Amino acid sequence: MQSNPFIRHKKAAFTLIELLVVIAIIAILAGLLLPALSASKKKAWAVNDISNCKQSMLAMTMYCADNNDIMPSPGWGTLYDNWVAGANISPLNPHTSANFQADYDNQLSYFKGTAPATASGQLYQYLKNEKVLQCPQDAVNASYYFRYEIITSYVWNGALVAYPPANSTTYVEPFKLSKFRPTNILQWENDEKTVGVGQWNDFSNSPNQPISQRHGKTAQTGKMDGSAARVPMIIINGMIADSGANDLWCNPGTANGH
Repeated sequence: MQSNPFIRHKKAAFTLIELLVVIAIIAILAGLLLPALSASKKKAWAVNDISNCKQSMLAMTMYCADNNDIMPSPGWGTLYDNWVAGANISPLNPHTSANFQADYDNQLSYFKGTAPATASGQLYQYLKNEKVLQCPQDAVNASYYFRYEIITSYVWNGALVAYPPANSTTYVEPFKLSKFRPTNILQWENDEKTVGVGQWNDFSNSPNQPISQRHGKTAQTGKMDGSAARVPMIIINGMIADSGANDLWCNPGTANGH
């Protein structure tokens, strides 16, 4: 039998219920996938972060090799050239959304040694790329604006200069690398949730100033042997509370490392 060309066949279409079912399935799949994607993104950030620490530690060993084993200055205060920046980096004051980029560019000049800075950071010739100074997970927000120094997420251990008194203006030459054990911790990521001035006023801290836990229950660290490692926070906290010498409290000038 021939079909009648004048009869119009009804096109198949989704019903409203079928569309709602499809939308519900997509929503369920998205709900399952998004946490996995978020976890993967955080893992990638952590990998990038530990790579930054590794590059800085390699730069440190090259600096020491070129300077009779004397280490870069940790930046305990900003009056003298240090591992990140030339002396008297500015502006070191709370920032705003309006001036943040200008302030960042200004501070970056002290890493690179361009005007208005008169000297670069001591590791600049080995690192070159300022991106290794910052955790990729950093977000420019209200807490970030409150930081004084904004060009790096990381700080160095003040053990390099024997933890001078607060607000000390006397230059202290850093110890030689050979004075430290290979496992001693030199670098860690500063706590992004702590906005106190003392936490972000320069480029080094003592171990009892908060250390970031943003990458899970581990701290991202750089070590004196040029390596980088994730150290469980339970171990970090134990070392912080210890009254004796350990891999965090590692001042070579005292018996107890403090």
